[in-house]
Parts: sequence; C-alpha cells; structure tokens
Amino acid sequence: MLTRQGVGAIASASLAAFGILSAAFQVALAVWPSLTQHDIWILILLAISCLTVGVWHTWPKFETDHRYRYPDFAIQVKCGDVLDEPENVIIGFTDTFDTDLEGGIVISPRSVQGQFQKKYYTGCTGDLDFHLDRRLSGIQPSASEDVENKRMGKRDRYPIGTTIMLERSGKRFYAVAYGYMRNDLRVSCSVDALWASLTAAWNSVRIHGGLDPVAIPVIGSELARVGSLDRTSLIKMIALSFVASSREEIVSRKLTIVVHPKDRHAVNLVDVERFLRTL
Repeated sequence: MLTRQGVGAIASASLAAFGILSAAFQVALAVWPSLTQHDIWILILLAISCLTVGVWHTWPKFETDHRYRYPDFAIQVKCGDVLDEPENVIIGFTDTFDTDLEGGIVISPRSVQGQFQKKYYTGCTGDLDFHLDRRLSGIQPSASEDVENKRMGKRDRYPIGTTIMLERSGKRFYAVAYGYMRNDLRVSCSVDALWASLTAAWNSVRIHGGLDPVAIPVIGSELARVGSLDRTSLIKMIALSFVASSREEIVSRKLTIVVHPKDRHAVNLVDVERFLRTL
C-alpha cells in the first residue's frame, strides 16, 4: 500500500468517494440547514470517510480475478500451492527434460517440478522417465550433448516450448520445456523463450484439455529466473499470453495463476488487478 502505485490508488479512490459524499452532504444541508452549526465535524467526518474508502479499496489482497466476455473465460491470481489446485496444471521443465533429484544437483527438490515428482511419482524418476520417453519418442531432438560436455543428467535437447501431457491421479499435467539446461547444470530462460513456451503450452491445453480449468505457477521466477522481469511482471506476461492465445481460439474457461505464499510480498496484486481489467 505504501508504494507509489498504492498511494496513487488510495488517492484516486478517496477523491472519487469525496465527490459522491460531498454531493450527499450538500443535499443533507439543503434539507436540514441547521447542520451548518456542525460544519467542522462534517468536514472531519467527510475526510475520514473518504480516506477509509480509499484504504479499503486498495487494501492488499490475497487473490483477484477478472472475467472476459469475448470469448467467455476468466483469469484468477491467488496465493497457494499450485499442486493443491483441483485444476489441470502446467509444470515447467528444462529442454532436456531432466528428472534427477539426487542431491538437488540436476533438478532442485524445492522447485515446482521437484515437488510434482515427489507428490505424484513418489520421487521415482524411473516411472516419470518412462512416461516422458514414450511421449517424446515422436519428437526429434534439436541437439544432443556428449558425455564430456554434460557429465550429469540427460543429453538430448528438445525445442523450447516442447510440451508433454502426463495423466496422474485423474489430472492432466503439461510438462513444458521453457528453460535451457546449460552444461554446467544451471538453467537459463529468456523473455522470448518464456513467451514461446507459454504459447506452446496453451496450444497443448487447447488440444488436450477440453476447455477444463488449468493452473500455472509463476514460471520463470525461481531457478530459471528471467532476470529482466520481477514476479508481478511475470504474472502480467502469463496473463497477456493466455488472453492473446484465447482471442485466437479459446484455450480454457479459466486460468489460475498461483503465487507461492513465500512470494506474496513480491507481488503487487492491486497492479495485477488493474492490468487484468485492461486486457
């Protein structure tokens, strides 16, 4: 609330309330002229009321949503664990579709992918690798590393945006390759790569999802951080990409963008809400 945008929003809402309440007081004074004896108290009450409305309107939120009519779909932004959402879920993977959680060297157990593997595959990479390999069998790798250059993890690379649909516990999970796994096992992602990955993910959801609701974490904000964008900007980018794809052909009736509770302080939901209304 104390950011420049928050203060501006408070001032804007307070001024709007002032216009409405002052008109109401004018009518009251015309009906009951004796109220002019309490003009100081009326001004104080008016100021307090306007400020209260402004603060209430701008009070930090834990979630926000907006519905679009053409076509008919909704976007919700909320705090929580994306893996606890009842919807189908988009999970970010690397271009090598690495799955090794051992020691957190290749894939971090703290990442959304790591949490997904532990929850739905009980940490067993063999089962997940079997499903991934089966889905990837019809896709030509874009490159292959040799053992001298990449000593750990998988060595076949797939195009950024490659999306694999996995079914587990009655839900669909869309594993999208958005990050480039460097040979030193660090993951990088550019804005262009993230946009291409989101577009590919929406297309897969459109094909396999049957317009069912879908949830997505704030991908690009953790280990494959897009350095030029903060979390608020990443949420805007995800929403903009979804709206752009939906305007071409509807993707899903609802998108839920889930912010992890530990990142709540880093997201300006008031700004996000205003942005959603402009799309």
